[in-house]
Amino acid sequence: MRHNFYVMVAALAMLGLPWTVGPASAHHAVQAQFDQNNLTTITGVMTRVMWINPHVRWFMDVEDENGEITTWNISGAGPGAFRRVGVSGRDVFKTGETYTATIALARDGSDFGYIVSFVLPDGREIDLWNQYQEESGS
Repeated sequence: MRHNFYVMVAALAMLGLPWTVGPASAHHAVQAQFDQNNLTTITGVMTRVMWINPHVRWFMDVEDENGEITTWNISGAGPGAFRRVGVSGRDVFKTGETYTATIALARDGSDFGYIVSFVLPDGREIDLWNQYQEESGS
């Protein structure tokens, strides 16, 4: 009886019924949300790092020329893609330190971007965009 249940669930999943594939159907192409031809560079203090799937997230407080602080939300590939090139959140990104990030801006004009590269507090640069391109085949 249990075997029949699992066979039925597998068959429904293969048919692609909405309730069986909800989370997977929500995934999007980076190019749909971010304009890879509209890059900007921001410098600010790292306030939070979320080293989780499906996308690593960084939050930076960036001060503009008028002294106003804007918190930028930056997204990247998943942690596995970064670990494969020797980058992990624990040893590279620390809250309270100043970083420079080059990002592809969100198409909706919000303070949201997709990481291209970081310049670390010690001056090293990490190119994360080309790593994403290689991972996704884009």
